[in-house]
Amino acid sequence: KYLIDMQKIKLNKTNMLLNTVNSDTSPGILKTVRKFEKMILADGDVGIKNISILLKERPLKNLKVTTKEFAESDNKINDELKSAILIAYSNIKKYHESQLQQLKTSKVETTPGINLWSEFKPIDRVGLYIPGGSAPLFSSLLMQAIPALIAGCKDIVICTPPNKNGKIDPSILWVAKLLKTRQVFKVGGAQAIFAMSYGTKSVPKCLKIFGPGNQYVNEAKKLISVHTPIDMPAGPSEVYVVSDDISKSKIIAADLLSQLEHSPDAKAVFITKNKNLIEKVKQEISNQKNELNRKTILNQSLKNIIFVLANKDLQIIECINTNAPEHLILLDQDYIKYSAYILNAGSVFCGVFSPESFGDYASGSNHTLPTSGYAKSYSGLSVTDFGKIITFQTATAQGFNNLSNTVKILAMAEDLDAHANAVSARQSFADKAINKKQRSSFISRSTNETDIYINLNIDGTGQYNINTGLKFFDHMLEQFAKHGSFDISIQALGDLDIDEHHTIEDVAITLGDAFNKAIEKRSNIERYSSNETLVMDETLSTVSIDMASRTMLQMDYPVLKEYVGDFPTEMFEHFFISFVNTLGFTCHISTKGKNSHHIVEATFKSFTRALSKALKLNNSQILSTKGIL
Repeated sequence: KYLIDMQKIKLNKTNMLLNTVNSDTSPGILKTVRKFEKMILADGDVGIKNISILLKERPLKNLKVTTKEFAESDNKINDELKSAILIAYSNIKKYHESQLQQLKTSKVETTPGINLWSEFKPIDRVGLYIPGGSAPLFSSLLMQAIPALIAGCKDIVICTPPNKNGKIDPSILWVAKLLKTRQVFKVGGAQAIFAMSYGTKSVPKCLKIFGPGNQYVNEAKKLISVHTPIDMPAGPSEVYVVSDDISKSKIIAADLLSQLEHSPDAKAVFITKNKNLIEKVKQEISNQKNELNRKTILNQSLKNIIFVLANKDLQIIECINTNAPEHLILLDQDYIKYSAYILNAGSVFCGVFSPESFGDYASGSNHTLPTSGYAKSYSGLSVTDFGKIITFQTATAQGFNNLSNTVKILAMAEDLDAHANAVSARQSFADKAINKKQRSSFISRSTNETDIYINLNIDGTGQYNINTGLKFFDHMLEQFAKHGSFDISIQALGDLDIDEHHTIEDVAITLGDAFNKAIEKRSNIERYSSNETLVMDETLSTVSIDMASRTMLQMDYPVLKEYVGDFPTEMFEHFFISFVNTLGFTCHISTKGKNSHHIVEATFKSFTRALSKALKLNNSQILSTKGIL
């Protein structure tokens, strides 16, 4: 009646786990994939060529896509497609950038003096597999490469199968060019996975491999996963649609067919409490199928549809959570009665205006999702998959004393006396530091633009280790350490190609925070440093500081040329404004001279000398008009 038999079941307690199509790999596929693995391991690029000959494909002399081929792609796709790709790119980028922000954690003090924080770090080199057989999936490149770029992966390797003429689909090349990912190789199938896992003369060895594919690709990913991590286990595409609204029968049929067109083993499930709707949807599937292009695939995959009749909403929720579908479409407007209780699903589309196709292409979510029930323990692809989270911790001497005895007791209870000894060996260092009363601090500061880390010891000897990415700024901060006798370590991570201003300002703010934390109280410092003067050839710089007054900066200096080295001089005064406002004190700076380099350097030197004098310890408790400092 409907061109093909379709399964129908009525839910009960014993059949919640649906018996969908068997997607186990056949022994023949396993044998072939293992043979290809041996060929790649033994012969590398030659092995790839020999596999092409075995498959009666055109062997290629050069596997890497050339600059000319990238350039030619621009004229081979129309402007309408380019515009659509750019909209998809923007939405995917926007959503995945928000994921990166959520990975940043602030510092947590678990015990007084014990500070912990986490940082997300990218994987150096990743391999992306982009299917290109029955359909060139440029959308898969967008979904994989965008989060990899946002994560900060330095090296992105792409493998995708060429056509019978040895060419890559121009839409894939245009997207690669848009994303500035130029390491694209004409290798498909299981051999591409093995090439990226083991490395060949042409294809670099990757640290983690991503991407969907056919049974050969998926089996290869399983084999290499024992030594090269992969994104997730993969199986045939699947969709579950939930609706009771008979007016939506056309939409239901369209949603089921949209997944079944992927491959002969794709799966589709429709769940409803409306018995009449099942018959209506069956008829719609038969009608719509005849209007679609991929009839050959659909004639095979239609046998994989299951129609599920439920008695109540709780049955539907239990069925969904038991089967953990890749895609779940809650079509009716009362979807919230289900969505709040969904525990296992790859991606959920709520309401009539959220087709699963949106997620496949352009809404911003990622379409690389767990299948075959793996959504119980795996998430869809995200920025997190392209990196790892590292925990850092540091302790002050007092923090060490606060926790050391607890740790020694726990270690000895597990009979691990070497662990306890590693704590005891530090005790004399902690005692020495506490007796010396060093004023020190560690500060980390993360913004959208920069990550700044500063270690400071006010009572140091002028040691430094500074890297901001701006050579002249590093030189000035080194003078800051040397002339103030401060021990300072600074690491600044930021995109200087876009804006070096954020790096300079954020370093100044973080440095002010570090001094504030190290000083703790101002009742035992000199407070005043007046007329600290430094001469540098034709330049004269004078600085006066009051560490206890209201915050104010008065700064006079000649007009400077636009840059001194790689340092933008418009940020010269801004550095001092940010530092003074963060630390909170009054400062007067007057510098006269003609050479911009000398003016900037003399000011940094005289300023840090004045600051050092003002911060010297003095327990005389100097009175101000507002009371003791």
